[in-house]
Amino acid sequence: MSKVTFVRVPSLFAAGALTLSATPPIGLCYVAASARAAGHHVSVVDSIAEAIEQVYYFGRRNLYVNGLTISEILQRVPTDVEFICVSFPFSHEWPLAKQTCQALKQRFPSAILIGGGEHMTAMPEFCLRDCPALDYAILGEGEDTTAELITALSRGEAVDQVSGVAFAREEKFMQTPHRERIKNVDDIVRPAWDLIPLETYLAGGYSYGVNIGRTIPLMATRGCPYQCTFCSNPLMWTTRWMARQPEDVVDEMEEYIRRYHAQNFDFYDLTAVVRRDWTIKFCQLLIDRKLNITWQLPSGTRSEALDDEVTRLLYASGCRNLSYAPESGSPETLKRIKKKINPDRMLASMRTSIKNKINIKANMILGFPGEKMHNFLETYWFIMRMAWVGVDDMSLWVFSAYPGSEIFNDLEKAGRLPPFDDDYFTSLLSYSDLKNVVSWNEHFSGWQLKYLRLFGLVLFYATAYGLRPWRLARSLRNIVRHKPQSRMEMIFEKALQRHKPAKTTSPQPEFVKIS
Repeated sequence: MSKVTFVRVPSLFAAGALTLSATPPIGLCYVAASARAAGHHVSVVDSIAEAIEQVYYFGRRNLYVNGLTISEILQRVPTDVEFICVSFPFSHEWPLAKQTCQALKQRFPSAILIGGGEHMTAMPEFCLRDCPALDYAILGEGEDTTAELITALSRGEAVDQVSGVAFAREEKFMQTPHRERIKNVDDIVRPAWDLIPLETYLAGGYSYGVNIGRTIPLMATRGCPYQCTFCSNPLMWTTRWMARQPEDVVDEMEEYIRRYHAQNFDFYDLTAVVRRDWTIKFCQLLIDRKLNITWQLPSGTRSEALDDEVTRLLYASGCRNLSYAPESGSPETLKRIKKKINPDRMLASMRTSIKNKINIKANMILGFPGEKMHNFLETYWFIMRMAWVGVDDMSLWVFSAYPGSEIFNDLEKAGRLPPFDDDYFTSLLSYSDLKNVVSWNEHFSGWQLKYLRLFGLVLFYATAYGLRPWRLARSLRNIVRHKPQSRMEMIFEKALQRHKPAKTTSPQPEFVKIS
């Protein structure tokens, strides 16, 4: 048995961001549970939950941090730790994650430092070279790989026999064979929620979806069968989609109702609704067991299986919020990014969901490489059509060149990417920053995309409220009563709360400046 501590890096966000990413770390808790099931003594430092109201300046540009300072993280790691596993799934967090890793290695020089997540999977050699404090990188799905690596190192066995691992030895970079995806997804150990201060999230209403009760994340499926070129998921998860048995998912929900008094469930699946028969069976089980809960699909899904029968069952089983992910209204752009959807069919599905009382949000993106003004006009027209059919909310992001995606690889081959320094990684946050936008489009600058995005948002909400003016009064009422029913209402409610006096700290002594 080895002593292992998992560290979640604090959340890095831009001053112009609409929301903070204070949500329970389901991925880290899955991996921690697997390590514990393998016989290791496991603890977790959830840097966000342990200082969820603490926000401080990062020390560069317009960036802020939500969570513990680095010195506070060091204080929470057991002094006799043997393995430290650092989780940072997003590339924009790399500068903060790198500083955290360096500080951990300096404080615990004899501990073996392991990094994991989508960013490590996308750029393993770069990460190991840029941050020599890291001893190993976990590539792809982390449960089996992390547990097996720690066990092998504890026993003094050869690491090159562990699939899905990368490491550097002096000038030589080494990567073991690719690990196959876990096939028996029902056998994966459930997340170790007991290792984090889960009640902080539950009581505070911190959720990726809409705050409509004590919310716990769930994953009913793994992977995504599609190959969108702006997404890094095909590299992380491959394109194999696998679903748990509906009965197992509902059993887990019942367990959380008993143990944590859960009232609502956010499904963090990459693409949850793929098989119509699975969705119908899952909904029917929820109805038959009379759990009296709500649930949401906040991460974006497709429309092929969402017809009238399915959406009626969704609502009857407790589904209250559903996100669609059309991304663009331009057929030319959709073809370029390999987003295989039919916009008219998606609108029809949206209309059906709205008819069956489900709150609908749409996710859109502007500024893909190659897009021109006529592509934007097609997207604007689609945005107006969504408002016309009654879509409640819309997010309009600006494209960011994320490592691991096909577009990122194409830009790198074409020599269009800047040096991979801290400025590049933090610039990836511009997708959610209303003030500072970085353009990867050869036809439009960042400031032009900033206003084109703003126009799209104004166009949607002006059309939506102009056609249904009573919605504005309803939204204001929900915000004032702290009972949001849509993502937009929750954003404004949280924004009002953020303007209240909050605990802040100055980070200058806490961070080591990296040249």
